[in-house]
Amino acid sequence: MATAALTAALLTTGVAGSSPALAGEKPSHQAIATAIQHAIAGNATAADLRVISDDPQLARTVPVSVRAGKPVITKASPPAGQNAAASRTADAAAADFQTKCLTVDYPLTNTSYLGDIIYTWHHKFSWCTANTVSGAEWSRVITASPYNRYDYFTDKSSVVYPQGLTTDVSFAPVGAPMGTINPGGAGSPYHSYLARSVNLCIAQYACYASNLPQSDLTIGRDNAYPAMTRAL
Repeated sequence: MATAALTAALLTTGVAGSSPALAGEKPSHQAIATAIQHAIAGNATAADLRVISDDPQLARTVPVSVRAGKPVITKASPPAGQNAAASRTADAAAADFQTKCLTVDYPLTNTSYLGDIIYTWHHKFSWCTANTVSGAEWSRVITASPYNRYDYFTDKSSVVYPQGLTTDVSFAPVGAPMGTINPGGAGSPYHSYLARSVNLCIAQYACYASNLPQSDLTIGRDNAYPAMTRAL
């Protein structure tokens, strides 16, 4: 988190519209900077909470926690570019070889100290598997590496300024064996890992924090398992 920059901004710019922390008093710039630093670190005191809750802007935008959603799995269409003959062959073989093309959408929600959503970041992609021997799950392989793979935001508040991807890695080669992999993806060596840099900025405080929402999803036959997630 960019707490040093935040402290400097608070001490030099002041705080417009702050309410008194105690009757008849306004919190000092240093008290506000300290309260935000403590909240971001997850160890705000009752006094810090009073400072934050008395300023509606801070109450809505100080990030302290992450809520990880469940992977949402839906059926997917095969990758674009498959020719008509191949498509007909694949359709005819699907029943015998239990072909599966799936899409996963995995959300991470960043929330403020008072529980308001700052943003929800999504990691999304599709993949396909099939048996090479009819009816034999031990023969299942990857038939389409992660495709239509991207990230996006929902519930994005006005303080959120997405930056570039800092990690963009996937490993799930066509033909890789899936028959011994947990169908839900746990422990799988095949994965998709994305991380996006995000700045949080308020006019009077400048950019007061940086987040790095990220997730590493390991791939199975029926699901993608969140092996690692982080958003603060």
